[in-house]
Amino acid sequence: MNVVSTVVAVTAAGALVLGTVGMASARTSAAHSHALLGQTGENTALTPQRTAGRLPKLVGIVNDNRDIEISDRTPSPGRYKIVVRDSTASHNWHLYGNGKSISTTVRGTGRWVFKIRLPAGNYRVVCDPHNDDMEFDLIVR
Repeated sequence: MNVVSTVVAVTAAGALVLGTVGMASARTSAAHSHALLGQTGENTALTPQRTAGRLPKLVGIVNDNRDIEISDRTPSPGRYKIVVRDSTASHNWHLYGNGKSISTTVRGTGRWVFKIRLPAGNYRVVCDPHNDDMEFDLIVR
């Protein structure tokens, strides 16, 4: 290997290392800022496909990034299957209002399935330990 080839190889290796470190730093920074803010409310990306003859489904999530969301914040009145993806032992997903209350547990994780009739009215979805900033309204109309 000649001197030029050695210099090119060393330069390329250094650029690869610096690029990898920069990407890791960017990922850490983005994850950290998201953890402070979290996402609350409606996330239409969670909207499941409707299957004929079955209950309409709403999908909720709660996670360590302080996200607490549902696929539709303004559903029509009726019976629903609510599937909550709870991936954190630090938070829970709790829907209440209009005489109804369903929730996951703070220490529990996994896929929670609830069948519920939602009459027209206002509901709240909160993380019970952090209900000052992990919360949103669900309005059935």
